[in-house]
Amino acid sequence: MSEPPVPAVPGGVELVTGDVAAARAFYAELLGWTYDTSGDRTVALADGVPAAELVAAAGAARWWAVFTAPDTAAVRAAATRAGARLRGDDVRDPLGGAFRLRAGVAAAPPGPGRPCWYEYMTSTPADADRFHAEALALTVGAPPGAPDDSYAVLAYAGRPVAGRLALPAPLAGVLPAGWMVYFAVADPDDTVARAERAGGRALLPPRDVPTGRVAALTDPAGAVFTVIRPAPAA
Repeated sequence: MSEPPVPAVPGGVELVTGDVAAARAFYAELLGWTYDTSGDRTVALADGVPAAELVAAAGAARWWAVFTAPDTAAVRAAATRAGARLRGDDVRDPLGGAFRLRAGVAAAPPGPGRPCWYEYMTSTPADADRFHAEALALTVGAPPGAPDDSYAVLAYAGRPVAGRLALPAPLAGVLPAGWMVYFAVADPDDTVARAERAGGRALLPPRDVPTGRVAALTDPAGAVFTVIRPAPAA
């Protein structure tokens, strides 16, 4: 008999890029980050609080969602049973998405310039929901009042920790499948304008959604992320 699944939740973000110096300059301008560098490790700080880690590596630049669990070995085993492929800390799901799994990752408290939400983008929502339930032990459900299952909330112990978006055809041609990282900002419109001046690109211009005002961007190296001004709490 297999062991009950162990929950894993998003706890941090990591940028892998070929030019850390260029990334530091871009995100300092965009999100107000400062940096703490020790050896090869660069930690981005938002108002003195660790917000992200920047890692130099060859290949396409990308933002990684970093998940954490009290027993990463159990999560790795559950993910493998659910069809994932593992390589080091990387967990590549059978649908084309990927995340990193580590123990002891502390999520940043809410605030500007910090990661504030994680969302899985997919064209196969039922398969994605099944994987995240089996591999990460997260419950999946539609938000109250939702007209359909195009959006779902992933929760642990009754607390929402991430979302799942079924990409409609227009968005599926623009946004990559897999985990999207959201950063909190005061003014998404201004953030997009500054990103474009600094060499970034708007994939989706600022727009209002039930959770706030959002815009999807790439940095100059092509790493995709979203900025959001969260809607006021009800």
